[in-house]
Amino acid sequence: MSYLARRYAQALYDTGLKETQFTEIIEVIMHDPVLWDTLLSPVIRSKEKISVLINLPEVSNFPIMLRFLELLTENRRMDLLPEIAAEFHTLTLDEQNVAECVMTCVTIPSEQQQEKLKQMLCKLHHKSEVTLRFIIDPTLLGGFTLTIEGVTYDRSVRGRLNGLSRYLEEVNAT
Repeated sequence: MSYLARRYAQALYDTGLKETQFTEIIEVIMHDPVLWDTLLSPVIRSKEKISVLINLPEVSNFPIMLRFLELLTENRRMDLLPEIAAEFHTLTLDEQNVAECVMTCVTIPSEQQQEKLKQMLCKLHHKSEVTLRFIIDPTLLGGFTLTIEGVTYDRSVRGRLNGLSRYLEEVNAT
C-alpha cells in the first residue's frame, strides 16, 4: 500500500462512512469498464468526470463519498481507488480487532486444522478473530505460507529448499 492511499483511506474512514456503503459505490464505479476508463483517462477533463460522478445515483446519495471522489478526480488520484478500498477494509478490520490471513498451500487444510491455525494466529497477533483466505499453489511442493498484517510465514517445502540453497551458496562462498 502506498502512503498516499493510506492517508486517503484514513481521511474517508474518519468521516464515519460504513464499509458497506463505500464498497457498494466502488463496485459501481470499478466494475463498469466504460465508467472506470473514463475516470482514469488523462484526456477527459476533471470537470467532465465530476459531472459524470454527480449523475450516478449511488454516488449522489452520499455527499461525503461524492466529495471524496471529486477530490480524487481533481488531484488526478482516481487510480489509487483500488488501494484506498483495500486500506479502508483493513481499517474496518482493525476497528473490529480482526485480521485477514492469506494461506497459500497445496491442499486446503481440514476444518480442525484451520481452527487451530486461527487460534494460534489470534494469540500471535493479538486479535479476537482471524479470517482465512486460501490460494492453491502446487509449486510450493508441500507445506504452506501465511501472510497476515504484512508478515509472511513460510513453512513450505519450496521455501525450505530455497533457504538450504542460500545457505549452501554462503558456505561455498567463504
